[in-house]
Amino acid sequence: MNRLVAFPLVLAALTFSNAALANYGSAGCGLGSLIIKDDNMLQLFAGTTNGTFASQTFGITFGTSNCTTGGIVRADKEQEAFAEANLDALRRDMARGQGEHLVALASLLECEDEVRTDLYAFTQDRYESVFPSEDTTALQALYMLKIQLSQDPTFVKECGRI
Repeated sequence: MNRLVAFPLVLAALTFSNAALANYGSAGCGLGSLIIKDDNMLQLFAGTTNGTFASQTFGITFGTSNCTTGGIVRADKEQEAFAEANLDALRRDMARGQGEHLVALASLLECEDEVRTDLYAFTQDRYESVFPSEDTTALQALYMLKIQLSQDPTFVKECGRI
């Protein structure tokens, strides 16, 4: 058998047998972390696999392939579910600029403690823009707030999930 064909087959057999036990190594998360054992030499192949299949980008976005327990999409869904389940309480807390539901939202937005008081005041100041009518849905309000927060450099820097 050709050595160029035999080497990848042997490598695959060795690494697949240990894939369930391996944590990702210096190549990071992604498909390579799932199939390549944490071994310095083999991390080159894990990194190449991640780069070839763009699996790190996908994994980080969707929270798969050993990348995270969350991911951007999952975080957005958690925020949406929270806003929908707590619309009336969020509306009330934002109008007052304080309250436990606003604290929870700040946590879901992953805002640092140093900017939370500013965030609460910001939501109160922008209340009319976030809730322009009585018919404003939870998702409309959430994304209007996130758009406005994303235009403020302090919140962009201090809140990880806008």
